Amino acid sequence: MSELWNFYTREETDRQYNPTLWTRRLPTDDLLPSHIDFTNTKSESYRDKISDKLQTVTFGENEYAGEIDVFRPEGVPDDAPIVIYIHGGWWQWFSKEQFSFLAEPFNKKGMAVYMPGYLLAQDWDNDRPMESIVKQLEYAVASILREAYEKNTQAIYLIGHSAGGHLVTVLRQTDWSQYDLPKGAEKKIKSVFSLAGLFDIRFLLDSFINDEIKMTLESAQAVSPQLFAKPKNDLCPLHLILPEYDTAEFFRQTKEYQDKLLEEKQTCHLKVLYEKDHLTIIEHLIDDDDELLNYILKHME
Repeated sequence: MSELWNFYTREETDRQYNPTLWTRRLPTDDLLPSHIDFTNTKSESYRDKISDKLQTVTFGENEYAGEIDVFRPEGVPDDAPIVIYIHGGWWQWFSKEQFSFLAEPFNKKGMAVYMPGYLLAQDWDNDRPMESIVKQLEYAVASILREAYEKNTQAIYLIGHSAGGHLVTVLRQTDWSQYDLPKGAEKKIKSVFSLAGLFDIRFLLDSFINDEIKMTLESAQAVSPQLFAKPKNDLCPLHLILPEYDTAEFFRQTKEYQDKLLEEKQTCHLKVLYEKDHLTIIEHLIDDDDELLNYILKHME
């Protein structure tokens, strides 16, 4: 295997994989606190607004058990299309509750929104936290697929941001046969949208991101979609979304991953959002005229 992935110094790796250093709208030290305040405030407001229609359900077993927040307000039927949103935070920060506000634009379009939580990387009591996060989310999505089959839901869409953008691309290639699903249930996943995701996790080994996770080279390889074998079956379309003000490494990884999928004859689209940064692409998703929101809605069958 080529060692080209390991060509950056620690200092440059940290710079390339820290999008808050590249913002053009706020001083770097102010960007993350502003984002946290914005997302918390908006999410608390939306949770209060639909509190009587907000449910939390359980999934999984043993160490992979978890909870999913289900946003199905008045007027959204049981068989409505489902959006599954997976949050980011470098696999070690934030929670599903912080991004509840992102359910609103899809609820307004008559869709149910399911937000699974996952145990953060540093909280796993094993030496495979990244693989464990993937496994836990596979249990979550499998439970949603089973429910969608029972309710005759016709379409499920996966959306993830940053670390969540990485996770949805991994989930897209899951072998669902191991979860004893009804025949054809996995075909209900119609499209996957990766917002500012990463696809070759080996580059993060010697970085601030891995200081707490402590993943090995073998673990990074196991969760790197760039290294996955060509799928045996046709997969749903993948949409790779990049904000203009992400770093050169985010652009390189995204384009190389698209090139890999196109070479494999997979359906993969790449869209750049101009005048957006790593965080505004989700902060603005609640605006009716938002370019990303309308792109996603247009590409939902």
